[in-house]
Amino acid sequence: MLDDRTALLVVDLQAITLGNARTRPPQELLAEVASLIAVFRARGLPLWHVATTGIPRGTTNYSQGARAWTAEQAAIAPDVAPMAGEPIVRRAAWSAFANTDLAAQLDDAGVETVVIVGLATPFGIESTARSAYDLGYSVIVPTDAVAAPDPAAHEWTLTRVIPLLGRTVTVAELISGAPDAANHQEES
Repeated sequence: MLDDRTALLVVDLQAITLGNARTRPPQELLAEVASLIAVFRARGLPLWHVATTGIPRGTTNYSQGARAWTAEQAAIAPDVAPMAGEPIVRRAAWSAFANTDLAAQLDDAGVETVVIVGLATPFGIESTARSAYDLGYSVIVPTDAVAAPDPAAHEWTLTRVIPLLGRTVTVAELISGAPDAANHQEES
């Protein structure tokens, strides 16, 4: 499953967002993501860190428009922090592709498949997966390397949305190359 056309996108594992990891304790989430980062680095596979810089200017029921995070809020968790030379894509929108040059960077690197991990499953993860799929990338979401504030929304995204956009696996399955049994429909 992992080859030089596969990139890891580490989404929003930052000081301001880690409190949203309620479906999985933040330290467990960080440990799973760190193990994937280590595999990608050891195999020389491309990875990008994606960081939210705030809230876009649109008004919602929960926000009255743009808000920028402080440097302290936007800091990437030390357990998964970028090494020198690893790209960081910064954006205010939910999708890592919105108003960024991520697609161009991935295309320049010859990426065909993106593995998306981090926070939050029904927000940054789902939005990035939707955009990646729309742009023609194969999408993989390791279910034990994502988390969300709401268990029902987390489960819905992993069982109803992501399977329409790509594949779900566990971190262990991704590393070993074993397919996830849930991705195979039973024959009747």
